[in-house]
Amino acid sequence: MLLKNDGVLPLRDRRIALYGAGARKTVKGGIGSGAVHERHSVTIEEGLLAAGFEITTTSWLDRFDRFYDECYEEYRLAMEEKVKGITDFYQILGMIPPFKHPTGYPITPDDLTDCDTAIFVLARQAGEGNDRQDIQGDYRLDDVEQECLETLSKAYKHLVVVINAGGVVDVSFMDHLKVDAVVYYVQGGEEGGSALAALLCGEANFSGRLATSWAREFADLPSNSTYSYLGGDPHNQEYNEGIYVGYRFFTTFGVKPRFPFGFGLSYTTFRTDCALEQADGEGIRIRCCVTNTGSAAGRETVQLYASVPDNPQGTEAIRLCAFAKSSMLAPDQSETLLLDVPAKNLACYDDIRSCWVLRAGVYVLYTGQHSEALEPFAVLELPREQLLEVCFPACPPQHPIDEITPPQRRLTIPAHLPRTCWDGVFHCTKHSYAALPDVQDPLADALTREQLAELVCGAGTSARDLQVTAMGASGSTTARLYESCGIPNVVLSDGPAGLNLTTHVVEMPDGSLKPANVPEVVETYKRYSFGISKYAMQRQLVNPADGMVHYQYATAWPCSQLLAQTFDTALMEEIGDAIGAEMDAYGVTVWLAPGMNIHRNPLCGRTFEYYSEDPLLSGKLAGAITRGVQKHPGKGVSVKHFAANSCELERNASSSNMTERTLREIYLRGFEIAVKEAQPATVMAAYNMINGVYCTNSHDLLVRILRSEWGFDGLVMSDWDAMKAIPGDCMHAATGDVLKAHAAQCDLVCPGRRDQIEALIKGMEEGLVDEADVRRSAARILRLIRQNSILPVK
Repeated sequence: MLLKNDGVLPLRDRRIALYGAGARKTVKGGIGSGAVHERHSVTIEEGLLAAGFEITTTSWLDRFDRFYDECYEEYRLAMEEKVKGITDFYQILGMIPPFKHPTGYPITPDDLTDCDTAIFVLARQAGEGNDRQDIQGDYRLDDVEQECLETLSKAYKHLVVVINAGGVVDVSFMDHLKVDAVVYYVQGGEEGGSALAALLCGEANFSGRLATSWAREFADLPSNSTYSYLGGDPHNQEYNEGIYVGYRFFTTFGVKPRFPFGFGLSYTTFRTDCALEQADGEGIRIRCCVTNTGSAAGRETVQLYASVPDNPQGTEAIRLCAFAKSSMLAPDQSETLLLDVPAKNLACYDDIRSCWVLRAGVYVLYTGQHSEALEPFAVLELPREQLLEVCFPACPPQHPIDEITPPQRRLTIPAHLPRTCWDGVFHCTKHSYAALPDVQDPLADALTREQLAELVCGAGTSARDLQVTAMGASGSTTARLYESCGIPNVVLSDGPAGLNLTTHVVEMPDGSLKPANVPEVVETYKRYSFGISKYAMQRQLVNPADGMVHYQYATAWPCSQLLAQTFDTALMEEIGDAIGAEMDAYGVTVWLAPGMNIHRNPLCGRTFEYYSEDPLLSGKLAGAITRGVQKHPGKGVSVKHFAANSCELERNASSSNMTERTLREIYLRGFEIAVKEAQPATVMAAYNMINGVYCTNSHDLLVRILRSEWGFDGLVMSDWDAMKAIPGDCMHAATGDVLKAHAAQCDLVCPGRRDQIEALIKGMEEGLVDEADVRRSAARILRLIRQNSILPVK
C-alpha cells in the first residue's frame, strides 16, 4: 500500500537503482507456524526485471548476497557451539533462535549509478516464539540503514522506500530526509514481487488502507512500558490501556499518529456521499455513493465510524462500525453501496451490570479517508437506554486493573446535520447459561476409557501409520483406533498464509512415506539442523529415486496483515475458497487459521499472522475466509488464538490481565463476529491465561462465552503443547492442566502425547476427571471426523 507519494509514482523511467536487504532476499512471509513452502516466490528484484525495469546496481546486490551468506554462516557456527554435547532432540529445538535477517550493507560512492530513481527495500523478519524489540535493527533502523538512506537521498533525484516487514517499523527518517515515496509492501507472498512492480509502474492502482495505526514514536503508544519484556514481569501482562488500543487511543487522547488507521493513498481520488437510510431495533443502514473524481481507475474503501454517548467508565472518541470496498471505478464512474450496522456495533459492555447496552443520547456518524480525517453526516438520538444482552460475569480480574483515564469528551455537532430519532423494538437476549444440549455419539458411548483418552489426544507431531497423511502438517487426530474401532485420523495443517506442508514426499515400495532428500526439503528443516538434531533430520530423508515422488507445493498467500489492508471481504472469501481446494488436494481436514489476535503493540512477533488493531475488521475478514474454506465439504478452519494471546514472550506462563469490558469489547469481539457469521468448525484455545486462568481450562471463556452466549457448537482444540499432563511436569510446568481441559470443553489436546493419555485414563479411574466430559469431547471429535470427505468412519 502507498503511504507517501510526492509525484514520483507511477515510475515513468524504467531504469532504476535497487538497494536494500529485501530487494533480492525479499521476505515473503513470517516464520514459525505461519511459514509456507511454495514452489517459488517472486522477489522484488525479479518482479521489477519481469516488468521491464533495468536495474543498474547488480554488483551491490551480489555483494549483499555474499554478506547475507557470511551472516548465516556465523549464525550456524554459533548455534553448533551452543548445542554442542546436547543429545536431547527437543531440548535443541527449544534452544535455537531464528536467524535474524541482515538489515543492510553499506552503499559506497562506487555503488551509485547514473539514473534518476533509487529504490531502497527495508526488510524485517519475525515469527512465532519471540517478540520484536524496540532497538536498532528491529523496530528502529540501524546505523547502516540510516547511512544508506542519507546517501541515496542526496545522490538521486528520487528516492522510493519500500518497507518489507510484517509489522510496523520506525520511519522517523522521513522527518529529515528527502524521500519521495514510501510503499508498505508488508509480506507479499509468492507473487508479491510481481504485484509491487505492477503498482510501481502504474499498471495497477493502490487501494490498500492501514489496518493498524503507526505511532509517530514508540513512546506514544499506551502500552510502551508494559508490553512483553518492557513491563518487568512477563508473566503478568497488564492491559492498563483498556479499550484504548490503536486509533481508539490516538483519537480519544489527542495523540497524532504518523499514519492513522484506515490511511492509504492512490493514483486517483474519490468522493463519498453518505446518508442514513434506516434506523430501527436491529440497527442502522447507510447508503453511500462513491465517485471516482480522479484520472485513473481505482477502488475505494468506505469507512463508517461512530461516536457513542459517553458514560462513567469512559468511551472512545470514535469506533469503526462498518466498511465496504467498491468495485473498480473508472474516472467519473459512481457506485452505490449499502452498509448495515447491527445495533451491537454501537453498544458498550457494562461490566458493573454485565450487559451490552446502547446508551441513551447522541450517536454521530462519520465517514472519511481515515480515522483522523472524518466528516460527520448524520446524528442519531436514542431517547432511552436499550439493553441488548444480559450476560454472566466472566473471566474476572484477580486484582484491580489501573486503567488510563480518557480526557473529558468535547463533542461539537454541526447544526446542519440531519437528526433522526432512533426508535424501534430492540430485542434483549438474557443468557440463561442452562446446560448445553447433549453432544452424543453411539461410538463415543461405546469406547473404553483407554480408547476415549486416545481419541481426545492428538496423534503427536511425528505419528506413524496414519490412515490419512499430509506430510509436514502440524498434527492429526489419533490413528490408533482405526483397526479396533474404525476411526480414521484427520489431518490438521498450520496456516495462516497457506498450508504448511513438506514439498517432496517419497512413497516407498512398502507403501510408507518419507521426506525426500532434495534442496527444498533440506531448506524446510534448515532452522533446526544443528548438532544431533541435524543428523536426526538427515536420517529421515530418502533418495527420490527410491520410490515415487509426490509434490505438496502450497500457495504462499500474502500475510494476514497485508490481506487486512484490502478491507475486502469478498476477496478474503475467494482466498479461503482457494485454500479449501488445496486442502482437498492434499488431504487436510482442518486449516489452523485464521489468526485473529488484536494488534495491541507493534512488537508482537506474530503481528504478520493477525489482521488488525480493530475487532470489527478482524472478525469480518476472519469470517469471510472461513466461509471460503468451509464451502468445501468436510473442510474446516480453526480460528485462533482464543483469546488475548497478544505477545510471544513467556506465552505459556503469561496472564493477560484486563477488565471484563476490555476483554469483551476488544479481545473477544472479533472472535464473536467470526463465530456467529461463519460457524468455524473449530476454535483453538490459546497458551496464555486470562486474569490468572488458562484459556484451555477456562469454563468462563470456552463454555459461558463461546458456547452459551455465541452458540458455538464445534470443536475446541488446544494450541500445541499448551497443557501439562500431571502436576509437577517439569517440561510443561507453565501450561494449562490436561485434567481440567474437558470440564472446560476443550475437546482435543494437541498435538497429543502418551503421558497426557495416561494421565487422563488415571484421572477418570480416580474420579479426578468426569468421564462424561471426556465422552462429550469424543463425540465432537467423531463428528468432525465423520464430516471429512477423505476416509469415512467404518
